[in-house]
Amino acid sequence: MKKLFAVLATLASLFVVTNAFAADIEIKDAWAKASLGQVRNGAAFLTVVNHGGADRIIGVRSDLADKTELHTHIMANNVMKMRQVEGGIDVPMHGEVLFKPGSYHVMMMGLKKPLEQGEMIQVTLEFEKAGDIPVMIHVMDAMAKGPAGMDHGQMDHNQMEHGQKDHGGMNHNAN
Repeated sequence: MKKLFAVLATLASLFVVTNAFAADIEIKDAWAKASLGQVRNGAAFLTVVNHGGADRIIGVRSDLADKTELHTHIMANNVMKMRQVEGGIDVPMHGEVLFKPGSYHVMMMGLKKPLEQGEMIQVTLEFEKAGDIPVMIHVMDAMAKGPAGMDHGQMDHNQMEHGQKDHGGMNHNAN
């Protein structure tokens, strides 16, 4: 009986620790652009605020698309290239990570239905310590630059290369 109690106490403490990490993570300003035409891909942007110890985003998932990945952009030979993030995204202790156009973003490939302006969609961010955190995302106008008209820089999308990724005809020059 004492062993059973010890095992249950250990499991309960792990649950409390995981919830404590999750309570330290705040997701804000989550948004995505509405789909244009027959485009079967979409991207979501957000800010991860960490009120506690260092953590790492190790994955993302969603029922909205055939494949959902963490992506970023890199500059190579004066061409901006989109790439899947390998190894996760560090979230510093008491810091934040900004997912924005031209940087980190949630890439949804093979959308099962177009993203429609005004709807709320959900993805789940997978953290190394905090565990799974569901995120509600507001779908904005296809030409939106972010919540409250936030400008995310002067990126030239005309020279963007997307490598070997299948983006289903996504027009990245529509910005």
